[in-house]
Amino acid sequence: MTTTRPLPQVGRPDVTFTPSAERTIMTNRKDILDRSADKKTTRLVLAGAALALTALTLAGCGPTFDPASLIKTTRVLGARVVAGDGSDPTRAAPQPGESATVTWLVESPAETPPLGWAFALCAPAAASTRLDCGSAPFALFQGTEDPPRMTITAPDAAELGAAQNLLLYGRVCVDSQPAFDPTSGLPSCSGGKPGTTATATILVGGPTVANHNPTAERAFTFDGTSWPATAPGDDPCAAGAAVPRVQAGTEKHIIGIATAGADRETYTILYGDPPVETTKRESLQVSQFATAGKFKSAYTFIEADDATADPVGEARWDAPKVADIGAATPVQFTFVVHDGRGGTDWTTRAACVVP
Repeated sequence: MTTTRPLPQVGRPDVTFTPSAERTIMTNRKDILDRSADKKTTRLVLAGAALALTALTLAGCGPTFDPASLIKTTRVLGARVVAGDGSDPTRAAPQPGESATVTWLVESPAETPPLGWAFALCAPAAASTRLDCGSAPFALFQGTEDPPRMTITAPDAAELGAAQNLLLYGRVCVDSQPAFDPTSGLPSCSGGKPGTTATATILVGGPTVANHNPTAERAFTFDGTSWPATAPGDDPCAAGAAVPRVQAGTEKHIIGIATAGADRETYTILYGDPPVETTKRESLQVSQFATAGKFKSAYTFIEADDATADPVGEARWDAPKVADIGAATPVQFTFVVHDGRGGTDWTTRAACVVP
């Protein structure tokens, strides 16, 4: 059951959201992108920050850690916003006063355990390098559904003030319930159980501001062969399953990820010094995950200036070693597509790795 708690009054001790250094999910912030004219620097800002934070939070301090793309524990991988009543599932930017449904993607190496979660809807902190609440929340949400899903309402123009984005900030806990330290604002899970602190930036629409979710479910190939999705519950290692059957220990398998030109929208922002209205185009970042094996990179990029009508990205994946599997092993792949302005979509594929 999802519940919406009344807005806390400033100064009340029931909940306080203050800056937190712990982060495992970062949405792409377009203001960060636009301040970096060099593509390599942009990739470093986004990919490097996300990888560093994920490694520090999930793996702790140590000389080695699992790649960010490997799903070995229950993790939050993304959030998708659908504005309005859902009649147009591509709309990602609610208008002031309009509702929107936010769905979080939670993946596990096997069946997802029971979840408990809580989120605050608020205005982002003023500092662009912080991804937490800058003031008292507009609303609070908590529940136990899998996947976590909540219906928010964007504040009206008077409440929003100069804010152009909203922030959902919270915690998804495994086999436990979330709690926020009333002094520090740091989220945790009851009983010391594991969890993920997650944030999602939501663009607020307007007369000249709109955004749409890209489409993740397009054509995929595995080593040049068409790779269709499998039905939920199907065993990828069953006889006759229409999935890649991969030898353990093999490397450099090429995954083709099709996109469409329409997935990269154009938009207008104030840019430069002095700022002037400038037309830009979105780029796409595909975050790729697997329950076994290793991607060469956690991300595949489709650049804004790619003139190809329907670009195809490529990712390289190495199968797990023979010593790491004892029998035919299903592997689930998850591909999360971000447009850099809050638009997100995801899809999955499956393979079978054999000794």
